[in-house]
Amino acid sequence: SLSLVAIGAYLVAMVVITSLLQVIGGDYARLVQISVLSAMTVGALLLLPSGRFRSWLRVKIAKNFFQHRYDYRSEWIRFTDTIGRPEDDQAPFHSRVIQAVADITDSPAGLLLVPDASGELSVAARWNWSQVDVPVPACDNACAGFFETTQHIVEFDSLRTGSDTRCSISQMPEWMLREESTWAAVPLVHFDRLRGVILLARPRVYRTLDWEDLDMLRVVGRQVASYLAEEQSQEALSESERFQEFNRRMAFIMHDVKNLVSQLTLLARNAQRHADNPEFRADMIETLQQSAAKMNSLLARLSQHNSARAEPPRPILLADLLQQVLRSNSRLHNLEYGQLDNILVLADPARVEQILGHLVQNAIDASPEGQPIRLQARLRDEHGVIEVIDKGVGMSSEFIQHQLFKPFVSNKPGGFGIGAYEARSLAQSMGGRLEVESQPDKGSRFSLILPLARSLSDTKTESLMAPQNIEKAA
Repeated sequence: SLSLVAIGAYLVAMVVITSLLQVIGGDYARLVQISVLSAMTVGALLLLPSGRFRSWLRVKIAKNFFQHRYDYRSEWIRFTDTIGRPEDDQAPFHSRVIQAVADITDSPAGLLLVPDASGELSVAARWNWSQVDVPVPACDNACAGFFETTQHIVEFDSLRTGSDTRCSISQMPEWMLREESTWAAVPLVHFDRLRGVILLARPRVYRTLDWEDLDMLRVVGRQVASYLAEEQSQEALSESERFQEFNRRMAFIMHDVKNLVSQLTLLARNAQRHADNPEFRADMIETLQQSAAKMNSLLARLSQHNSARAEPPRPILLADLLQQVLRSNSRLHNLEYGQLDNILVLADPARVEQILGHLVQNAIDASPEGQPIRLQARLRDEHGVIEVIDKGVGMSSEFIQHQLFKPFVSNKPGGFGIGAYEARSLAQSMGGRLEVESQPDKGSRFSLILPLARSLSDTKTESLMAPQNIEKAA
């Protein structure tokens, strides 16, 4: 109907103009009449076949003469309602973020990708989309940079057909293009910084994104990006506050230690004068036992932190170092040797022992009584690897990704949640890294990966001891 009205208006305009020229008359009336008709005809022939012109005209007319598809008031109320639900039984914040954006386009599922420390994008949350297999990382730095600089909403159907003029197939990860249900990617940019990307699944009723969808998603994307930025700032602030709380707790502990030292100093001073008194000796023994119990209680409340200046990494043998750790922990739990290759790595022995102390203690805490813990050292590519393996309670992938390496987060009763955080920091300080493989109720494998100094031989030596109980070996 709009096309018919436009054609009619065009014909009426031509008739009016030619009639006016006829009324005016004169020698040049016929020439002007022919010129006007020719210009309008040429203009129509040039503009109407142009798809770009028709699209531009269609958008302008729809924006100014037709009712919008979205009721922006109700959409905004629904969006803020989904994001800010106060109920305890609702989905986590990141899942609600995906749902709030997906509801706008009736998408049944979605993913939230957020940048990590290296700038690559990885999955932070899923909403109704557990079947899609997402690699790690989900997007490299080039793809994240494209979303950050262009803020372009990618419609994958247009991208696959080559009709997207602002994005090429090479700029998107292969897994997104291969997944047929992938429909659109909405960048979340706040103050020119990429906070994440929401990947939407194809709606149940097929349709393409038009100007109104794009405008709506841009506005919502910027709003979601501000929420994510605020959430990250709150998390950083909360972490800082936890460190402050830890420092405050240290002050109390140091005060308790001071009191214990004062008691022991007084006891030693009195012992010089009353050592021959049987009653004093009995009191001294009781006092020492109480002081030792208080010391053990303080150590249990205090995480291991080495404030001394660390030694620079130097070549060390993994097999020798691992035997030391096994001997020092043999009375705590049932430990077993695994493969012990004669590997020379570049590391600081004190820091490696501290890392293994954390890992072994965590494995002991996670394992049932009598269940052995296995330690082994082997060569992997150009690195030496120490593995601590248990068959304890295990951990979920969500816990490993979001909580394991965060300070003061622990799933153990009374745990400080600093062991894994400090172990990874110590590994990184030596140029190594810490990897985790775990499944609930099946156990965990922590792998300390250290750079290789040089290989002692081209062939692996036999294990120094077959797997068996360390107490039997002793």
